[in-house]
Amino acid sequence: MGYDSLAPFIEIRDLTVRFGDVKALNKINLDIGEGESVGFLGKSGSGKSVLMHMLRGVETFPDTSGSVIYHVARCNACRQVEPPSHAGQKCRCGGILEPKDADLVALDVNDPLRRDIVRRVAIMLQRTFALYGDERVIVNVMRAVEESGDNISIQQAADLLDEVNLSHRMMHVARELSGGEKQRVVLARQLAKSPMLLLADEPTGTLDPSTAEVVHESIRRAVKDFKMTLIITSHWEDVMIDLTDRAVLLDQGEIKCMGDPKDVAAEFLLMAGELGHRELVKVGEPIIKVKDLAKRYISIDRGVVKAVDSVCFDVKEGEIFGLVGMSGGGKTTLSKMISGIITPTSGNAWVRVGDEWVDMNILGSNGRGKNRNRQPHRGYRSGSAFRASRKKGHSHPDNSRLHG
Repeated sequence: MGYDSLAPFIEIRDLTVRFGDVKALNKINLDIGEGESVGFLGKSGSGKSVLMHMLRGVETFPDTSGSVIYHVARCNACRQVEPPSHAGQKCRCGGILEPKDADLVALDVNDPLRRDIVRRVAIMLQRTFALYGDERVIVNVMRAVEESGDNISIQQAADLLDEVNLSHRMMHVARELSGGEKQRVVLARQLAKSPMLLLADEPTGTLDPSTAEVVHESIRRAVKDFKMTLIITSHWEDVMIDLTDRAVLLDQGEIKCMGDPKDVAAEFLLMAGELGHRELVKVGEPIIKVKDLAKRYISIDRGVVKAVDSVCFDVKEGEIFGLVGMSGGGKTTLSKMISGIITPTSGNAWVRVGDEWVDMNILGSNGRGKNRNRQPHRGYRSGSAFRASRKKGHSHPDNSRLHG
């Protein structure tokens, strides 16, 4: 079924959002059908996240014009909200679902109709997992509906975890999960609210391709089983092709084109153009040395967890050094040990400051403190200076190295 034949669910008309002199969104016009999967593709800063926040309806932006109109069916007796195709049907309380239109730009955030709609909108964010880190996974799902005064049974929570292929993790502590697993717990928590609309704001933007595909499959399955409308953003064209019926290309707050996801993805690649060559920087002597670095955690559920196990390498001044691995592979833990944020279980990491080598295992101003506030050397980037491409055959500068 084409999107033109779907019942109108959301109408966006001349939506403009300004932050000072910058137009984050500029005269956006778009219709989204009930049950449709729509993707917003664009570079960072194109307006994708601002649009998602407008659709979510939890907050307002002071300099906003235009309209975001939800067409819904609402019961006057219990205030239950359903998609527009339910208008005229009986509500679960016995009342009748009546058609309603709500403009989120015009309505106050405390308006009852607006609040009722917001309760049926779920959102997955890119980096904000918002989990109870010390609680077990199944408890996280059960607590998802507490704010609205509802509750679900252990069996219902277990069914939701099965929906996102995470049953084997339900008794694990949330903080011990990988990024992809945490994202699926977030999805299960959102499904607990029985949403009619799922907003997914770059939900796999920080995940490796294999883990991202697992999350994509969970989203596909949930959208189908829960009969939800899906709106997803990304700067990866494969997300549009895998998950959406229709894609919209955003650039500098404006819609450049929309239509078949493959066509829009091709237009996005043309817009991105070829990557320029990085100016070659002379590679110097080592500036970081890592020898037999290891980090182990004790888990009640999993015993001894080897987050990093006897890693050795060096990084030379002026080179781009990449850490590549799947979610849960130890990249973040290793980076934190090199930065002195956490202390290794064994092994050493040294960072050169001028001609002096600083042992990052030693606390205080005579140790890692010497390295904390200094400016990076020319050509040296702290943190994630390099990100592996999802596409095979991607070329890298001559002065780059990958470490798996």
